[in-house]
Amino acid sequence: MDAEELLDKYAAGERNFHSENLSEENLKGADLCEIDLYGANSAGVDLSGANLTQAKLNSTNLTKAFLTDTKLSSISASSAIFAWTDLNGADLSWSTLNSANLNHANLEQANLIGVDLSSAKLFMQT
Repeated sequence: MDAEELLDKYAAGERNFHSENLSEENLKGADLCEIDLYGANSAGVDLSGANLTQAKLNSTNLTKAFLTDTKLSSISASSAIFAWTDLNGADLSWSTLNSANLNHANLEQANLIGVDLSSAKLFMQT
């Protein structure tokens, strides 16, 4: 699915985009509150400055995605893959990231207040 199709369906009221392939798509600045991307392949997607408040990202692959300054508060992202993802300045407050893979993710200036990181992988290269 390309970005234009997703945005059209979202604007029409659809929220369920389970297992869709959004790899490398440009969704910069999109308003996608409460979107459900369970199991989606979103590797390399650009969601910089987007609003994904209360999104469901469980088991979503966001490897090498661009989530700079993205609103991700109160998301559910259990077992999601954020490896090598740029989360600089992202708002992850009050989100569930248990068992998520955050290896090598850039969390600089990210808001992590109240985040559930139980069993998350957090290897950071120095």
